[in-house]
Amino acid sequence: MLTLREQSYNWAINHALNLGDTDVFPAPFEYQALRHDWDAVKAQLLGENVMDWGTRPARALLSPKAKYGFRTITQLDPLDFLIYSGLIYEIAAELESRRVPIQDEIIFSYRVNTNAEGQLFDPSIGYRQYLDKCRTKLAAAPADSFVAVTDISDFYSRIYHHRLENALRAATTNANHVSAIMKLLSGWNGTETFGIPVGCAPSRILAEITLSDVDEALLANGIDFVRFNDDYRIFASSQTEAYQHIAFLAETLFRNHGLSLQQQKTEVLPVNDFRDKYLATPLDREMDSLHEKFHALIEELGMESWYEEIDYDDLNEEQQELIDTLNLGELFREEAESDEPDIPVVKFCLRRLGQLGDDSVVEDVFKNLESLIPAFVDIIQYFKGLRFLNEASRSELGGRLLALLQDSMVSELAYHRMWIMHVFTESREWDNEGRFVGLYNQEADQACKRKLILAMGRSEQRHWFQSQWRTLFEHPHWQRRAVLVSASCMPADARRHWYRSVEPQLDLLERAIIRWARANPFSP
Repeated sequence: MLTLREQSYNWAINHALNLGDTDVFPAPFEYQALRHDWDAVKAQLLGENVMDWGTRPARALLSPKAKYGFRTITQLDPLDFLIYSGLIYEIAAELESRRVPIQDEIIFSYRVNTNAEGQLFDPSIGYRQYLDKCRTKLAAAPADSFVAVTDISDFYSRIYHHRLENALRAATTNANHVSAIMKLLSGWNGTETFGIPVGCAPSRILAEITLSDVDEALLANGIDFVRFNDDYRIFASSQTEAYQHIAFLAETLFRNHGLSLQQQKTEVLPVNDFRDKYLATPLDREMDSLHEKFHALIEELGMESWYEEIDYDDLNEEQQELIDTLNLGELFREEAESDEPDIPVVKFCLRRLGQLGDDSVVEDVFKNLESLIPAFVDIIQYFKGLRFLNEASRSELGGRLLALLQDSMVSELAYHRMWIMHVFTESREWDNEGRFVGLYNQEADQACKRKLILAMGRSEQRHWFQSQWRTLFEHPHWQRRAVLVSASCMPADARRHWYRSVEPQLDLLERAIIRWARANPFSP
């Protein structure tokens, strides 16, 4: 038997609320409901033997990884996520201690450093520090040396459960935790014996511990390298040596884990070519300057997050000048109109412009949308951040977004349609409410239908919900929960009767949802 600690569940709900259950799906309203009813939910979870926990339906969508590249992403049922996260939280320190030490400055991805607010990884160690280490190594490297560049093909989706289980058992003495994690993975994957959920932070430490033996093998063979996630940089004195090191890495990955390197992303470069291609372009230097300037502004304003709103008019003259020197709009347009936009730069600009509520690049977004598809989620978040738009402009923008659902490049993926519809689920300010029922009737994907149910509820289309109690359990789980919360748009007496009639048949999460909906109805 295995029960999780109260501290672990508290950490897991805080992680979901403060950092998100994924970085690829919109945050589900269910976590707000769970927080509202947390004492009752937690009391039941504390009594659960997680060794016997039956997994609940997750949802998976195809999302863009590059303009013409795709990957499958996963969002776990909220209760599953709390248990999965709690299990990993309880062994995270042990897993971290099994990895190459942080102070060695070799592995820069997802170093464990938890806190009570839900943090899992140290925010001061990441991709930028990885690049800085590459620069430091090049500064000391002979001019005639080489760098091998490579990464693992379909890493998360190809992790074999048996190899992962072996890595976990070698890293922790908590055997029941390992068994429970593997049982969850088996429940989500069905008959497939490989793949871990893509997009959520707890999965990342499982991926890291899977590669720990590969890291150790490289070091034991005297190979000079750094790694961030599945991205390797190997430093060698000659082209031949670099090739030998790549071959050793490829053989170790395949022999130990059945993994392979991406052929298209593997190359050996002289150090100067590597520096020019990966580290020292004018755009890299400009982005470093932008990050430094923005970080200085955030610190000066005393903001806790890089993503808080900034009111330009409230800044002093010096701070406004700092914002102006970033030239965010000009930089965005330059990238958007290029043949191959640098997507990290595009995302940086959109996030900062969204913080400022600056709508100066809206037309540039629509004009260049096809080349900006890998940044589509940031585009949606940018639009949502335009808090200074008047009612007519917001309605027009809402209509333009819905128009993308018809015969556009972004309409092909349910993932994009879901994010478009998400805009209409949190308020009525985007108008175009007369189109929701028709879109729902035409839509086949469950994730999109769920968003449209929430949009109909938010816009108080009571006629649609009046009869839903009769067919409530014909809806799949994720849609059913949307119906439950959205039914709070009905008149008080009607929703009271509606909830009372279905409550005896609801599960733990669904009961928490209607308690939250009663306290926070879509319609007073």
